[in-house]
Amino acid sequence: MDILSEILSKVKLTSVVYFKSDFSEPWGMEIPKGPFAQFHIVTKGQCVLRTKERSVQLFAGDIVVFPLGASHWLANSETSKRHQGQNVVASILSGTSLFAGDQLSATLVCGHFEFDRNLDHPFIKELPSIIHINDTDLKQFSWLKNITDLVIEEAGKEQSGSGIIVNKLGEILFVHTLRTFIEKNKSKSGFIAAMQDERISKVLKEIHRSPEKDWKLEQLAQIAGMSRTSFVNRFKILIGETPFHYMTQWRLLKAKELLGESNLSVREVAEQVGYKSEAAFNRIFKKRISQTPLKFRQSVLAS
Repeated sequence: MDILSEILSKVKLTSVVYFKSDFSEPWGMEIPKGPFAQFHIVTKGQCVLRTKERSVQLFAGDIVVFPLGASHWLANSETSKRHQGQNVVASILSGTSLFAGDQLSATLVCGHFEFDRNLDHPFIKELPSIIHINDTDLKQFSWLKNITDLVIEEAGKEQSGSGIIVNKLGEILFVHTLRTFIEKNKSKSGFIAAMQDERISKVLKEIHRSPEKDWKLEQLAQIAGMSRTSFVNRFKILIGETPFHYMTQWRLLKAKELLGESNLSVREVAEQVGYKSEAAFNRIFKKRISQTPLKFRQSVLAS
């Protein structure tokens, strides 16, 4: 499995598409900061998007995602009255849209992605407050345009199973959006830069693929095709931590997954994530997670 897929498999990604609806002038909706990654697709017309930092004119074909649930608003103009987003959604779903009329301004598909934003991983911490993909990007990344077109098509249907289909397509849309963001990213440091680094990415793949191995620094440096010193320095420059700190972090993420979703004993989980001693695993888990593996499993089952 590739690096992005490995990470996303840990965040329990789901999506909900609220509606595909026409918006007639004047209109505006305000979305407060929240726990979900809101998204909007403009399928026709244009509108204004405003965040705390900037104002963006959106056109047909544009996609905007707020991975961290940042507050924002959309409207046909800067001066339009804005209604609370939840009231807008409720009115559309009830068939009495607040913005029905003859002066069509835009058609939008809106919804949210839900994932564990508290996941202790540098990629999640590196996500921006907003990802904006325009029509030019869609033409460059044809695979994203294809899935966007499918989401738009299904969101406008009322056939059997359309609700399930469009929500599953929404999850795929989120992955494609992240992929586009990664491919457009030109940063020289950070986890995304590490994913794009030919040598360091090979090491990340091996750590992800085989967390149970008793990895030595010499082995990791050899995989990267670098000297030990050069490898450690490059890894720290890109990711901001040592290879073994990252390895421990990944092993504990895998351990949390196994404890919450399998019937393996704590000893078996420890072995699968690279700890020969259950006592050593318990110590590092409690130090990093602030509770023992058994207590963590009990808390997951109780939730």
